[in-house]
Amino acid sequence: MIICDVDETICTSCQIIHPDMASTINQLIQKGYTFAFISGTKESYLKEMISASLNHNHFLLPTTGTKCIQINQDTKTDHYKHSLTNEEKTKIINALNQLTNHYNIQSLTTKEDQIQNRGSQITLSAIGRHAPKELKEQHDPDTTKRQLWVKYLKTILDENNWEINIAGTTSIDITKKGFDKGWGIKQFATNQNIQLNQILFFGDKTKPGGNDYPATKVVDFIEVKNPNETLEHFKNLLNQN
Repeated sequence: MIICDVDETICTSCQIIHPDMASTINQLIQKGYTFAFISGTKESYLKEMISASLNHNHFLLPTTGTKCIQINQDTKTDHYKHSLTNEEKTKIINALNQLTNHYNIQSLTTKEDQIQNRGSQITLSAIGRHAPKELKEQHDPDTTKRQLWVKYLKTILDENNWEINIAGTTSIDITKKGFDKGWGIKQFATNQNIQLNQILFFGDKTKPGGNDYPATKVVDFIEVKNPNETLEHFKNLLNQN
């Protein structure tokens, strides 16, 4: 069982999976591997970025694993979903508006594209999710800005109640306390009757403070720097079979 982060692990942030990556994953699935993709990204984007390029059964775990969808060609099965209440969503959105005002964080697209209500998660995409890829990559490459923003958010949102994690190239994901990728993987494993020691996780933000870090506490993992590195690992797996 292979579970992967998406942005900067399987594909460039917010971009469609590369044909070579899709082909290799399809071959691994045919060899008997099961794949799941866990991300702060919402379901519709994951379908566009990944599922549209895969020909075989796989799982999507959007919004940090608070949902589970099984995709098999043209069929979709929803296994579970954990949503925020309207009151919780409003509290987080207000905090993010306060943050963007305080640091004058300007979206290059729209406000809705900057602060995104994803149902079970609220995400800040600093300059807009659909801002030019090159500008997003340049905005906060070492996460220094977002580390400062997370500290500020924790003065507004009680960290005993919320998970506030750095994600993607410009994002901060906020979910309910305990709803991180470690929880998402355990929830998925229980739902699918899979043992945690059968799972290998791939992610790029596996250091403390990164949204992949909680996954490293529950399953074996491989840290990667970019999708090309992930692809090399996958091709090595193919050659071993």
